[in-house]
Amino acid sequence: MGSTVRASTAASRMRRGRPARALAAAALTGVAALLAACTAQPGTPSGSPSAPDAPPSATGTAPVPIEDDRLNDSYLFDRVSSEGVVVAWAEPGETLAVIIGGSGGGGGCIPQPQPLELDEAEPAATIRFDPPDPAMMCTADFRLHGWELALPSAIELDQVLQVSLVNLQGDDEVLELQVGPDDRLESGPTADPQPSLIPGSGEAADPAPIADDEMPALDALPTASGSVPVQAAWVEPGRTLAVFLTTSGSTACVPEPVAAESRGPGTIAVEFRFPEVGEDTACTADAVPYGWIFTLPEQVPAGLGVEVTVTGVSPDGGDAVVELSQEDVVELG
Repeated sequence: MGSTVRASTAASRMRRGRPARALAAAALTGVAALLAACTAQPGTPSGSPSAPDAPPSATGTAPVPIEDDRLNDSYLFDRVSSEGVVVAWAEPGETLAVIIGGSGGGGGCIPQPQPLELDEAEPAATIRFDPPDPAMMCTADFRLHGWELALPSAIELDQVLQVSLVNLQGDDEVLELQVGPDDRLESGPTADPQPSLIPGSGEAADPAPIADDEMPALDALPTASGSVPVQAAWVEPGRTLAVFLTTSGSTACVPEPVAAESRGPGTIAVEFRFPEVGEDTACTADAVPYGWIFTLPEQVPAGLGVEVTVTGVSPDGGDAVVELSQEDVVELG
């Protein structure tokens, strides 16, 4: 009897053990499936391949500096002075021109562009800049610097190109611009009805005397430091300059105006020729004001301030220096 009971008990334990092991195996299978589901990419069906990464933007060749004679344009000076940067087509659909202003030393003294990156799908261009080298000793003058940046492949000019300038202004800032089909480096302002009347680079009219009835009140105009009685002001900022001299009423004793030219950004030289007065010429000691208008050969950025050096107005050969801001404008007549 006892052995029969023990056999039944063992059989009963064996029957209860099989379902328990089956349940444990099922539980382990469920945990494994749950872990697999957690590690799978969300939204990706089981067994299907993952989506490929978007192709990177294509990159153009190294930027090519633009020659200085192509940058000597009053329209470009005006735009860079007011906007900080000009981006336009150099070769429509193929190369972009980027023009900035900065130290005449160039190189590490100004931001340097990297090759252009193009996303043809948009289309959109990205131009990254290396910042100036803070360790360099740079001149404080100002001139235009420009580069042509080739697109890796030509695009059709039937839509606006989105352009992002990265780190041009430092601190990884992004400047967003748009370049349309008509934004071209050589075109200039499209609203000018008579472009032939604009003096070209290197051309300037002779100094013109200001008539007596057009002379302004001189007491409010910027005056040279020292004893030389010279005053100056803009007629058209960056383009035409009025210079005034108070001297003898004898016209034979008055210095003769010669020309004005820019000697670099921020510096204008105005030349007079002092008269050779003979013993038979009497120079009266009265103080009479005279004025002349000087047209510069090329536009200069007046917004940064200009130092005007006037020579040839003193018998001892001394110079007169007048500091002008963009707001120092005189109205004649």
